[in-house]
Amino acid sequence: MYKFYPNKLGGPSGRVQKILLIMRVTTFLLLAAMMQVSAATLAQRVTINQKNANLTDVFKTIRTQTGYDFIYDQDLISKSFPVNINVTNAALSEVLKRCLSNQSLTFTIENKTVIIQEKSLLDKVTGYFDHITVTGTVLDERGQPFPGVSVKVKGTNRSTATGNNGKFYISASDENPTLVLSYVGYKTIEVTATAILTVNMVLDPAKLDEIMVIGYGTTTRRFSTGSQVGISAKDIEKQPVTNVLQALQGRMAGVTIVQTNGLPGAGINVQIRGANAIGLNGVKANRPLYIIDGVPYLSEPINTAAFASSQSGAALPSAEGNTSPMNTINPSDIESIEVLKDADATAIYGSRGANGVVLITTKKGKPGRTKFNVNASTGVSNVSHFVETVGTEQYLALRRKAFANNTTNPATPTATTAPDLLVWDQNGYTDFQRYMLGNTAHTNDVTASLSGGNELTNFFLSGTYHKEGNVFPGDQGYQRGGGKLNLNHASLDQRFNLSLSAIYSTDKNNISTTDLATWAYSLAPNFPLYKADGSLNWDGFTNNPLGYLSQSNDNRTSNLLTNLALKYNVLKGLDVKASLGYSKTDMNQVVTRPLSSLNPNLNPTSGTANYTYNYTNNYIVEPQITYTNKIWKGTLNALVGGTYQFKQSKLPYSTSASGFTSDDFLRTVTAASIVSTTSSSVDYKYASLFGRVNYNVADKYILNVNFRRDGSSRFGPNNKFGNFGSVGGAWIFSEEKLLKDKFSWFSFGKLRGSYGVVGSDDIDNYGYLDTYTASTYVYAGSTGLNPSRLPNPDYKWEETKKLDIGLDLAFFNDRLSLSASYYRNRTSNQLINLTTSAQAGFTGYQSNLPATVQNSGWELSISSTNIRNKDFSWSSSFNISQNHNKLLSFPDIEKSSYFATYVVGNPISSYYLYQYAGINPATNLPSFTDFNSVGGINSPTTGFAATGRGDRYYAGTSYPKFYGGLTNTFSYKKLTLDFTFQFVKQQGRSLLSSSFYPPGYFSNAALSIVNDYLALGSPDYLVSAGTRGTAGSAAYLAYSYYTGSDASLVDASFIRLKNVSLSYVLPTKWISKTNAPNIRVYAQGQNLFTITNYEGFDPESQGVATPPLRTLIAGLQFTF
Repeated sequence: MYKFYPNKLGGPSGRVQKILLIMRVTTFLLLAAMMQVSAATLAQRVTINQKNANLTDVFKTIRTQTGYDFIYDQDLISKSFPVNINVTNAALSEVLKRCLSNQSLTFTIENKTVIIQEKSLLDKVTGYFDHITVTGTVLDERGQPFPGVSVKVKGTNRSTATGNNGKFYISASDENPTLVLSYVGYKTIEVTATAILTVNMVLDPAKLDEIMVIGYGTTTRRFSTGSQVGISAKDIEKQPVTNVLQALQGRMAGVTIVQTNGLPGAGINVQIRGANAIGLNGVKANRPLYIIDGVPYLSEPINTAAFASSQSGAALPSAEGNTSPMNTINPSDIESIEVLKDADATAIYGSRGANGVVLITTKKGKPGRTKFNVNASTGVSNVSHFVETVGTEQYLALRRKAFANNTTNPATPTATTAPDLLVWDQNGYTDFQRYMLGNTAHTNDVTASLSGGNELTNFFLSGTYHKEGNVFPGDQGYQRGGGKLNLNHASLDQRFNLSLSAIYSTDKNNISTTDLATWAYSLAPNFPLYKADGSLNWDGFTNNPLGYLSQSNDNRTSNLLTNLALKYNVLKGLDVKASLGYSKTDMNQVVTRPLSSLNPNLNPTSGTANYTYNYTNNYIVEPQITYTNKIWKGTLNALVGGTYQFKQSKLPYSTSASGFTSDDFLRTVTAASIVSTTSSSVDYKYASLFGRVNYNVADKYILNVNFRRDGSSRFGPNNKFGNFGSVGGAWIFSEEKLLKDKFSWFSFGKLRGSYGVVGSDDIDNYGYLDTYTASTYVYAGSTGLNPSRLPNPDYKWEETKKLDIGLDLAFFNDRLSLSASYYRNRTSNQLINLTTSAQAGFTGYQSNLPATVQNSGWELSISSTNIRNKDFSWSSSFNISQNHNKLLSFPDIEKSSYFATYVVGNPISSYYLYQYAGINPATNLPSFTDFNSVGGINSPTTGFAATGRGDRYYAGTSYPKFYGGLTNTFSYKKLTLDFTFQFVKQQGRSLLSSSFYPPGYFSNAALSIVNDYLALGSPDYLVSAGTRGTAGSAAYLAYSYYTGSDASLVDASFIRLKNVSLSYVLPTKWISKTNAPNIRVYAQGQNLFTITNYEGFDPESQGVATPPLRTLIAGLQFTF
């Protein structure tokens, strides 16, 4: 309300008008000044185009163009995200808004100065609601919803993953943000988001840009210079395997996997590009190095881990043989397995890379919504093939014939020597193979996992329980339980990263001490397992296999493996890393043999028991520095690091006990009157420095150099350290102007090669030291010591020189890819136990032999996407490998004990056999070629014909001539069928080599073996009940020579349907009322059928053993 002052009141004349005028002018001037400032700001125009730039650089560019100064706290700017901006002639305020849109920063402008400050809490909260929400659907190549695709807002830490229906929801501050979508095996896609979005993912069939793990780093198959092959979790989960190594069979070129038998926990032999080592250490030294999440893991069998490093005993017997260390790892926890083969891939591991390296990476958390996954399955396993043995009628006829002629001196059977003829039912028959091995083993498996998190922190947590029976009678089986935790965290500015993983498992294997297949094969067909009174039958000094079933073998193993990895970005391109790992594996085994389970004919006085406990602690620390920078026309990647490892293997006790008063006390060692205990402790120390330099020029020319210097406590003081390294290179010739984009059908071509030197220290500890044994003589009341092994301070590394040349090709937009390799590996300085003459007073000493073993061969892998459309797809992969192994040189071999084991020029695993020459008319018995003119045709000598010292000639090798596999995957909408055929071309030994006694003896054998032998001549001479040193010994010896002749050599090649997987994802409308948005049902099979001419139990394991089982399972997988 205005007040006016009239003149009569004496007010100043015109005062009000002057005041109003001043107010009008002041207001006008203030508005004009404000408009001038705003206009000046708007008048500043900026043009800028920068990607992944830090804010400091962006501010400098703006200041150069506008003249405006910036004031900010450097600590705030260092925590900001990289900026992607591309504007032309835009207003300064608009540019600043875009730069800070995804940051926790705001700006003000005062007098040509830009002030950058942290947003207030209120601004952050209100800013959150200013974000737009992008809703999208991701479809696969067939137009089906695609779960698990990573969706990230470019330039920010905002990310999520698609759900089981393919949908995602993500917030962004920009009106039209750029989204980055990625998934393994598919091309990474960048799209500009709208409020509602649909994206179709595109397959990357050749997976050239898929990240793969290498030693101390990662690369892509496109830029890899080494030779390696891998499988992913997708391949593993299709196979019902207990041991993850079984999942590699038939799927990897250059890798042979052989399962020793079909019992739970059985050993698995792995060879990568052949066998390198000879001597007593050969079996052991050909094992690859296993690395799980950066931590070296056991390569030796668990039940021999402590014994292998000591001289104090041997592992207790168990039907499955050597227990594979990989049996403790849950296959469902594994993300990928990479097998490193050539020097370029393995030299970074130096002295432990000679036999290849197996890198196992376990699953980790992924950004996105929290997922809960449950996978449950149940199934059955059984023996798929039995050997037909001689029936009762023919068996007894041969037995009578044997006693009637016994070649030269007929004998009269007695109840002791022939209970099968005089005591047992003459019409009785038991199919012992089906009785002992024909049962059904039931399998149950449950795995649950929880994963989730965001771009900064994510986790993976899982637990599993697995129970598996075996095919023996009774309640025997295998159980495993465990859990896994993985935690990943990154700082807000992504400069600090932490990864923690921990795996724990425990298992129990309750199995017989003996593989019953031996008895199932050789028992007389009318052997009665029980007497009339129900007790076990022990007639004729024959062991009753049911006795083994009443013996207990309680084998318990636990395993802990942890790793902490830290990384910090010091400067742009410079990272400092550290990896700290620890693992512990222990095994507790108790074997009891009740008195009732022992053959009374051997006069046992009490039951016996064995107790063993061993464990291994392994510590490893590996600091690293990595540097990446663009230099000249290429990108340089450099790595420098070190390793310190300490491994302690302890055998606190291995005790044998007997003299129990009752079988009830067999598990109580104090109840035994006779106790013998051994123990040992072994330390292994390993230290090294390593480095790698990789230089990539224009994504066409790649050079990779590795170096490592290792020190090991296993070698003599004069040679504790060794140097190893490699040089590898690759030329991506498809990037050359002559070829690039010139042919629509040709998409990729790379030529690669490498050469290097790697080593092996997989030997016993303390081998270079002298050893002593207790003397049997006593002096002055004390027992002395006798020297038993000479020291060797020069004992040093085994070396393998590896050469590799490879060609990688891709066609039709990578729908067809091919990889071929040729390699040649030469291993020298063989680590062996060199025997000495008896006159020396020592049995031998550890030494390096100058012998050289060569493995050379080629490998071919082909993968193709044959059909791909909206509803149907068909893809295939094929691999084939051939390896030639030979002893290339062995100077002075004739002066060594190995002169009777190896021949220069032949494979180190060779068949040296007598040459069967037909029936000798003079004796009517088998005769053999007399190569050395010494023993004659009836009594060949055991030496080698090639050296003139015997009659055994080179008849071939046990190594496959070639091997490989073919995998096909068919998908129709939500139905997927996957199957793999494994094939091996090889020679083998028939069951003749495992049938030790001639027809007519108190032992059964395969019908084909007996009939084939009888067809050679007259039963009057070939059939005998006698043995060496008895009447009929001539027939016995002739048969013995015959089993060691080339008559036992057969074609053991096979084609096997290794596995089949059929799965179906239930439609959403079927499960809409459930809480599980995704349900998958599946059926899987392993070892379903085999095509082979081999007449034994199994062409893979050969011999007389429980063969690998045929397995069928069905399961359900729920994802919440």
